Amino acid sequence: MTCPTYAVRRATLPLLLPILFLAACSDHSPDHRDGHEDHREESRSPEPAGPEGSREAGVVQLRPEMLERVTIRTAAVSLRLLPAELLTTGKVDFEQDRLAHVTPRIPGRVETVQADLGDKIQKGQVLAIIDSIELGQAESDYLQAKAHEELSRQNFEREEGLFAERIASEKEMLVAKAAHLEAVARLRHSEQTLQLYGLTSEQMQTLSYDGGGTSLLPVRSPLAGRVVEKHVTVGELVAPERNMFTIADLGHVWIWIDVYEQDLRNVHLEDDVSVGVDAYPGTLFVGQVSYLSDQVDAATRTVRARIDVDNPEHKLRPGMFARVTLSDPHFESADLEPSLVVPASAVQRDGAEFVVFVPLGSNRFARHEVTVGRSAGGFVEILSGLDPTDEVVVEGAFLVRSEASKAAMGGGHSH
Repeated sequence: MTCPTYAVRRATLPLLLPILFLAACSDHSPDHRDGHEDHREESRSPEPAGPEGSREAGVVQLRPEMLERVTIRTAAVSLRLLPAELLTTGKVDFEQDRLAHVTPRIPGRVETVQADLGDKIQKGQVLAIIDSIELGQAESDYLQAKAHEELSRQNFEREEGLFAERIASEKEMLVAKAAHLEAVARLRHSEQTLQLYGLTSEQMQTLSYDGGGTSLLPVRSPLAGRVVEKHVTVGELVAPERNMFTIADLGHVWIWIDVYEQDLRNVHLEDDVSVGVDAYPGTLFVGQVSYLSDQVDAATRTVRARIDVDNPEHKLRPGMFARVTLSDPHFESADLEPSLVVPASAVQRDGAEFVVFVPLGSNRFARHEVTVGRSAGGFVEILSGLDPTDEVVVEGAFLVRSEASKAAMGGGHSH
């Protein structure tokens, strides 16, 4: 009995060994798998969360380091009663009706210069004297025409007397008369030529063959003002197309402004205007709207307007940047109602649109396109695009707009 049992065990042992080996491997397999998974979890790079602004249209998120350099301040949208005013900016310019470019009427060489930059000039004052060969020739022609006219007149008077005494024939008298009329015409032509060159009748009367300096021509100012440009030196050649001096009367200047299309209803001819410049803080200059263009610029959606301003002390100078406040007397105060407004610093221009930025928290800001109305007292009327409960960025809005533009053009995320 013992031997058969032994035989069975010996026969089954080779079969049990692989089974036991597999069981042992199976018992250790879970621990090995867990360790492998932990290793893969530790080596996986965390997935970037990405800014909220990159996932939401019209929302930008600022990086913390940006907020360390720039202050972001917000203010609530409010209801205000706006006065009938329009705030804008402009540029001071010469009044073109009081500006003169002085050029010589004939070619010549500059003999003397008698005016300099900044000089106060009276109308008719000599600015320079030029020596002109053409003037000398014209004066010589005038003297010859004058002598010929005098001789023909004497001959005609003699023939007329002889004809009256029946000594000369009528034909001889008429020939003398025709010659005299021709001489008169030639003299008139010579006088007109000299007048075009700038000589007066008194100057022409003093001309003579034995007189000196007949080729010298004075160049005079056509108006009173100041010399604001000088382009001439002694000895150089000048011609009628050459600007020698620019004379300007700065007692009255123009200021050009651009009025947005939506503000046109508040701007009229003869509206009162007050102007301020950085050079004279606290000083206001007054004027009126004198010109309003009939055409809207297709690119800027603005209309060109001109303001006439008295400038008796010459404080306003062409090229100055001006802050302009237009008062609309045509606006009925009884029709005024409180408007939804934001501080003017909150409104940013983005191409053809006006935008503001509403804070969402966590350094995130939503871009809102708005329709603006009147501007007055540092506030801008909002016709659409905001709710009365909104807040807007009033300091740092330019930075937020710049970051939003970068994100919109794919230039990087603002986070």
